[in-house]
Amino acid sequence: MDKLHYSTVSKKSVTPPFNQPSLRVALPPGHTYFSDCLRENNARFIAWSLTRGDADSWFSTFTFKDYQREFGAMLLFNKWAGHLSQALNFNNRSARLRWITVKEWQKRDVIHLHSLIQGKGLGSLSRKRWEYRWESLGRNTGFCRIYDADRKAAPYLAKYTSKALGGDINVGGYWRGLEAPASITCGHS
Repeated sequence: MDKLHYSTVSKKSVTPPFNQPSLRVALPPGHTYFSDCLRENNARFIAWSLTRGDADSWFSTFTFKDYQREFGAMLLFNKWAGHLSQALNFNNRSARLRWITVKEWQKRDVIHLHSLIQGKGLGSLSRKRWEYRWESLGRNTGFCRIYDADRKAAPYLAKYTSKALGGDINVGGYWRGLEAPASITCGHS
């Protein structure tokens, strides 16, 4: 009888899920991330937002324990983000928090949120504390993981914005004065 070999992953690993290797496919001319224009435009928008100002960025995932309606999930996320915004403003009066959130439905019919959160001074807050704040927000909130974001977060978030998944990209917080340039569109629509 053959023995099965399982690879183990350290529980202390803090490698974000978007650092995993992927297979590369040939992209249409002018595309950087995806072959379809919807996800390409979303990835370009997210990457552009990462370069705005001197804001720190977090990449976060939020997984619910049980079924949660999309509306209810976004209400809980907005409540959590509101508390985070208040904490950020308490430390730095001129700080403004903004975020981009996309939804993913897991096979067990539970919603899972991916979010890019940006704000000046965000790096001074404890990520572990805000993970705990999410987990203690309600009975069904499940768990949260927060990582420092880098440019690889853009295609990872955009991956979940396709027509099959609803194409929803939710933008919230303080975006005043930020206008995306026309150059972020792929032009093949």
